[in-house]
Amino acid sequence: MTVRVRILGSAAGGGLPQWNCGGPNSMRARQANPDVPPRTQPSIAISSGDGRWSLVNASPDVRQQLAAFPGLHPRPDTRDVPLDTIVVTNADLDHTIGLLVLRESLPYRVISTPWIHDTVLEHNAAFRLIAPAWGTCALDEPFALDRDGHLEAKLFPVPGKVPGYLSELARNHAETTLGLRVVDQRSGRRLVYAPGIQEFDAATCAELRAADVRFVDGTFFTADELLAMRPGAPDAFKMGHVPITGDGGSLEVLADMPGRTVYIHINNTNPILDAASPEAARVRQAGIEIAQDGMELTL
Repeated sequence: MTVRVRILGSAAGGGLPQWNCGGPNSMRARQANPDVPPRTQPSIAISSGDGRWSLVNASPDVRQQLAAFPGLHPRPDTRDVPLDTIVVTNADLDHTIGLLVLRESLPYRVISTPWIHDTVLEHNAAFRLIAPAWGTCALDEPFALDRDGHLEAKLFPVPGKVPGYLSELARNHAETTLGLRVVDQRSGRRLVYAPGIQEFDAATCAELRAADVRFVDGTFFTADELLAMRPGAPDAFKMGHVPITGDGGSLEVLADMPGRTVYIHINNTNPILDAASPEAARVRQAGIEIAQDGMELTL
């Protein structure tokens, strides 16, 4: 069977249009400009081909995302949703709020490393509703993503930072920001999902290069683009995201990697959200794809 991947949400926190943003991309998205389609907050779904799916992160938009995807609808007259696992790659709100949206039924399991589990549950009482379904695994410890064991998953550390809402409550840790590797045990083909990367260290580059399909942090096009909307805003690196261009940018690092590369977790300020922009053309010319909600790939 073929492994299927569905992009449920491709934007960064706040989505597109972001409710409190009057920037060019958000304005065009509100005006139904076909070059700037709306996008929800970041998550992907993965299936081994058996009709069941696992999610990587649960965004605040998960209800809308599941409603838009028939593959994750419940069977008629039941609450049987074909959902195996939800993997959480960091404690950011745009990756965890969806767990509360799904609180009404817990027929699935949630997996993260212990630091993410403990930090979220200790400092956010509402998340204790999810505790019965939330298990942990160690860094670099393989686990089965699907119930049949066709997909072996592993969480690995990438350079990052503590989420802003936890900055006064928790210190940076090896488990703060993670990537996810998924290997199809039948074919050996490999997917890596890393929506947040502060810099490209050797270990992160090795994981990305070894993948047949990689989803990579595309939050900002330039390090200082947020300044245009928010005077005094921190640059991309301080927010925990390597920009696409400039010193230390991701485009040059990723352009020569084999297989497919897809930018995901794209902030509403990023000009690549406009398909007609020269920045989007530059990314495409480098052989890198730009995620859109509803886009599907096979592994």
